[in-house]
Amino acid sequence: MNYHEIIAAVGEGSAHPGGFKGTLDFMEFIGITPGLRVLEVGCGTGRTACLLAQMGAQVTAMDQSIVMLEKAEQRAQQQQLQIEWIQGNITAIPLRSDTYDAVIAESVTVFAADPVKAFREYHRVLRKGGHVWDRELFQTQPHPALEREMRELYGNLRLPDAAAWMRMLRDAGFQEVRQWGPEPDAAPNGRQNEKGSGGGAIAFDWQNAWDPHRVIDLEALQDPAVGTFFRENEAFLQRYRNHLSYGVFLAQKAG
Repeated sequence: MNYHEIIAAVGEGSAHPGGFKGTLDFMEFIGITPGLRVLEVGCGTGRTACLLAQMGAQVTAMDQSIVMLEKAEQRAQQQQLQIEWIQGNITAIPLRSDTYDAVIAESVTVFAADPVKAFREYHRVLRKGGHVWDRELFQTQPHPALEREMRELYGNLRLPDAAAWMRMLRDAGFQEVRQWGPEPDAAPNGRQNEKGSGGGAIAFDWQNAWDPHRVIDLEALQDPAVGTFFRENEAFLQRYRNHLSYGVFLAQKAG
């Protein structure tokens, strides 16, 4: 199994940098207005989409994986939430232009063969004045083996630095591009600030690790490839902890 198949099989709902706590902190920072029309791309098993719906947003959630979407729908049914689920690719989103108030992505765009093409699709489906919120891992300093090992482990083609992520958003037509992320000396309550340096890319989210609506394929836990992947994943993050960080890249479509 590859990375995406393993995450789908174990039903992981917050595999992105910062974990579910990072998502909660960002939602507190940004504020979700009831009725806000939000598209989540690469929604996975739907944990963030369900959170947005609980906060009053009108949510459309998209993923390439049928397995992910089936588990996401089960999660929403358990929580009695109404969400529109669709299958699609981030470089060819099957939705109308000028529709959404916000597009959110969490460690999704990094897997696109052409991230600028994905950003252009986010831009297209947003209404004028709409916002994109993209949480991504990035390099803080180069290492000759980093991207090769990432390709072998996760399958993504490259890992930009923070400046490159923001440049690609501008190339896709976005304005007011900026970065939000955790400060290295964040307060104990976990609050984060705009333009933080984004330390702590490898920290595990113990506080929110328990996910009562997670749907696990028990057979997958017997597959040796699953245990091997998680051991290699931990080793990778420890090996490159001084070369990696993360943040949310925020931008706006011109009004």
